[in-house]
Amino acid sequence: MTTSVSKAAAPAEPRRGRLGLVVIGALTAVAAGGFGVLAAHTGQTPGIVPQTVTYQITDTSVEINYSVAKGKDDEVRCTVDAYDTDFAVLAQKEVSVPAGTSSVKGTETLQTPRRATGARIRDCRKV
Repeated sequence: MTTSVSKAAAPAEPRRGRLGLVVIGALTAVAAGGFGVLAAHTGQTPGIVPQTVTYQITDTSVEINYSVAKGKDDEVRCTVDAYDTDFAVLAQKEVSVPAGTSSVKGTETLQTPRRATGARIRDCRKV
């Protein structure tokens, strides 16, 4: 005499649990993307684009060439600085970009107490 035993049915996964995880995952991905966009633009004023074009370093000075793109009617102030290997600022100067033009190119020479390793234009803001 043989007896056959039928296999027990596998429990069905609840659809609610899976749907909830998908919704939570999608919301988390959107929030992370938004946070990434905000973090990428921290400290920048919208509509102002400063760019270091070139710099030349000597033992006691740095000559920096820069450009600033902005709104035509905006007056803007930026900081030009020279720094060492530890990014400690050796010399800095504030430069003004007048209203009336949408882009400006400029050159500044900064006197430094010792040899710098780089220079940049940064911290541009409307006046």
